[in-house]
Amino acid sequence: MSKRMKIAGGLVFAIVATLIVVSISLDGIIKAGIESNGSELLQTEVQVEDVDISIFSGKGTLYGFKVKNPDRFSDIPAIDIKETEIVIDLSSIFTKQIVIEELYVKEPNLYFEQQGFGTNLSTLNDNMEFSSESPSDKTMIIERLMVENSMVKVSTAIDRERTASAKIDQIELKGIGRDGESTIKDGVRKILEPLISSAIQEAVKGGVVDQLKDKAKEILGG
Repeated sequence: MSKRMKIAGGLVFAIVATLIVVSISLDGIIKAGIESNGSELLQTEVQVEDVDISIFSGKGTLYGFKVKNPDRFSDIPAIDIKETEIVIDLSSIFTKQIVIEELYVKEPNLYFEQQGFGTNLSTLNDNMEFSSESPSDKTMIIERLMVENSMVKVSTAIDRERTASAKIDQIELKGIGRDGESTIKDGVRKILEPLISSAIQEAVKGGVVDQLKDKAKEILGG
């Protein structure tokens, strides 16, 4: 092998290695950002299993997004999303304003749990409402958010083995954060708030809570 070919081979290897490192770093930055901002906002643990974003197109997938139930509720995740497709404007990553062109949340599962006079999703909603805002240099725009085929599973402390369910067909929002003042934590809030609120509304509107009351009467012999 000639010296020139060895140099060319070395350059190719260096470029590939650099791209791999940049890709891993980008995935890690996004994963850590979601987990830290989400956990702080919801005041419970938020986990992301994996993030895979192309450094060429900005398209990718978030895998295994889970929100742990608040204290005093069960160990079942309050929110469990297997996959979320994302398109990021890569040129915005290292600027003061991150631009997410599209966020497509596929078939999220929400667990609506009643304990006493409180529910887990209402608790998460309240946590977001009263979460203190920490200073942030970065803002975020989400051009289009699409959530499809959400499933809400409802359980009561009276009889956790018996459950009911409700479905939310679609949620679509556009231009989140275009005012230029939406921090990353605001962005997480604006993604989760309509999902949680819709889950609570569908549980009540669909008679899911009434179904559970009827089951409770069966258990009590009423």
